[in-house]
Amino acid sequence: MAKAGHRPYKRKLSNYLLDKRLQLRYVVLVTAVSALISGALGYLIWLQEVEASSDVVTAVDSAFGDDAEVKAEMHDNMVGRTSTDDRNLILRMAAVGLGLMTVLMAYLVVMTHKVAGPLYKVSRYFDEMAAGRLGPVYSLRKKDMLHDFYDKFRDMHESLREQHKLDLEALGRFVAACEAAGVAEGGLGRELDETRTLIDRRRKALS
Repeated sequence: MAKAGHRPYKRKLSNYLLDKRLQLRYVVLVTAVSALISGALGYLIWLQEVEASSDVVTAVDSAFGDDAEVKAEMHDNMVGRTSTDDRNLILRMAAVGLGLMTVLMAYLVVMTHKVAGPLYKVSRYFDEMAAGRLGPVYSLRKKDMLHDFYDKFRDMHESLREQHKLDLEALGRFVAACEAAGVAEGGLGRELDETRTLIDRRRKALS
């Protein structure tokens, strides 16, 4: 049960756009291609509708060919009705097209987020490594993609951590042996201090 005064976390669009350049480029490209295909299909449907309306008007004109007054009235009525129907068809297709494009864009943002998320996390870990830090790597969410790629990166990262731990153990044994042999009091005191500093720095890097 949620605590009093606690507001549930709501995701914003910016939370899904981790890599705006990559994601928006893909979203815009796919949406533009989809809009082009939908527009072409809609145009063909509209042409067929216009042709069918023209055939209806021609058929009405032929049916009342002997009565000019009735023929003119029916012609005007059918032209007005078919024009209205054609216009309504265009509006309906435009509304449906815009709705589908909106849904498609939202879907693509979510899907690209599942790819950009792992890439964003890996880039952050690379920045940490460049700064000399090798903290633990956490797992991806189940719904994210690129799990195989991320698992290989995590294995590589964990291998480096293990190597650093082994190096720390070796350095620690070396310093302890030097101290036990009284070397620290001799000419290697400065070098041992630098080694202890290195050990402390590497321990912090692994935390």
